[in-house]
Amino acid sequence: MPTSKPNRSVKLFFRLYFLLIFGSMGMLMAYMSLHYDQLGFSGIQISTIMIVGSAAVILIAPRYGLVFDRASNKRLVLIGSLSVMALSLGSIAWLKAFVPVLLFWTIYRAVQGPFYSTSENLSYSVASKSTEKGTSSFGSIRLWGSIGYAVSTLIAGWIYQNYGFTYNTIAFLVVVALSIVVLLLLPGSVFDISGETKQEQLSLSAVLKLIVDHRFLWLMALALAISDPVQDGIRAFEPIYMQHLGLEAGMIGLANSLSALGEVPFMIYADRVIRKVGVKQIIMIVFVFDIIRRLAVWFFPSAGIVFITSVMTSASFTFRLVCSITLINMILPKNVTSTANALIGVTMFGIGYMLSNALSGFIYDRYGNREIYLVGAGLCVISLILALSAGELETKFGQNYSDRLIEEAG
Repeated sequence: MPTSKPNRSVKLFFRLYFLLIFGSMGMLMAYMSLHYDQLGFSGIQISTIMIVGSAAVILIAPRYGLVFDRASNKRLVLIGSLSVMALSLGSIAWLKAFVPVLLFWTIYRAVQGPFYSTSENLSYSVASKSTEKGTSSFGSIRLWGSIGYAVSTLIAGWIYQNYGFTYNTIAFLVVVALSIVVLLLLPGSVFDISGETKQEQLSLSAVLKLIVDHRFLWLMALALAISDPVQDGIRAFEPIYMQHLGLEAGMIGLANSLSALGEVPFMIYADRVIRKVGVKQIIMIVFVFDIIRRLAVWFFPSAGIVFITSVMTSASFTFRLVCSITLINMILPKNVTSTANALIGVTMFGIGYMLSNALSGFIYDRYGNREIYLVGAGLCVISLILALSAGELETKFGQNYSDRLIEEAG
């Protein structure tokens, strides 16, 4: 059929794009805390780096989403973001002092958070516009990011162990450059988001009002934000804990690789499972699952248990991500989804990240790494309570509601 071939080509390029952008992240992210530890930074200093970076994300992400939603050249926004990320994170390997490292990490995080959330939201749009039957789910595209991250962290562990952090950085820069090439090759139709012109004029405060006014979306967003397993304090200190328990860098990289590879089957079936079981039910199951994972390390603190529970992050992360993206795109007008996804997936999650890392840095310096897992379990309990109080899903926002918000905004 004439229309299916271009669609297939677009999706192939977009899968390659996801493979590369997440592959670039895998080259460095799992080893940042080890690098900071080698530089002699304390737990409080490491937490400060993470917290200040999150503060930058909170300030920048909503504006980034708004700029992307309104930009006439969305491709240029993404290419510019990748360039800034390469220059900032790519410089840290050659820095030794705390303040310069903090500055460049903050610049990187300010762009990285909204860049990835915007790319994920864009992939949802690409999947929903596909004419191919059976391969149009968000997960079927996003899983290539998991594969890219899994492969790159495995390679990165070998590079780190044999050659050092500087060579990880060089590999990161090469993969970012390839990502930019793929972006340039993507057809312009990928960046076209259909919707009313009026919807494009919604202000940031109007988009925030859309989110807060929907009780289910607002409480679920809060619940997901305060216990995100990829951005919590446990994730920041887990590589150090693994190293203290006797695991080498290669094994730490293997844990990250297996976790990312574990996301692949969940990504394939997540959309179908969510439709069959229900968004609220899946989110609550995930919270209970995470409580059990965190308490397992608290009761049985060993290298093997930490390794296994780290790998099991794949199930939690996948369903949290797909549920979050699905809720935003089900409930809110299409032409504000990038802004809304930045507000929820980056800003709100960033606040949760700051609180979790502040607690974790304090506890790490005074009590050790094991107690951080108890804090993580407590945050998951709070998330479960919020989810239970959210009520039932109601998709009440339509064109009339958006028009009324525009009129109220003047």
